[in-house]
Amino acid sequence: VKDDGEVQGIAEVLTHALEDSNIEVEACLGGQTVGQETDVRVFAVEYIKGLEFEAVFFVGVDHLAQAHPTLYDKYLYVGATRAATYLGFTCEGSLPHPLSTLRKMFRSEWSQEAIS
Repeated sequence: VKDDGEVQGIAEVLTHALEDSNIEVEACLGGQTVGQETDVRVFAVEYIKGLEFEAVFFVGVDHLAQAHPTLYDKYLYVGATRAATYLGFTCEGSLPHPLSTLRKMFRSEWSQEAIS
């Protein structure tokens, strides 16, 4: 997520969404690496350099670009290279320019039915 101010809220939403699946979610405030390897861990992007994850999801990549315009390219690179297998993005507004060349690879909408 774009900053520590969003970590707890996203972790709470994910905890509720994943509770029936017995998947633990950890809010990693200040970059604290808590939880098991199998847990979903929510970090602010500024703290993930040097870590590796099976999957990385940028939540609100457009908000990240607006909040950190001078660091956005760096955060995008660091975050994208942390993903071992899966990389995902969510975007509420316009897709930021550095990602626009990848637009054809993205879904415009997502729902549970789309993956069933």
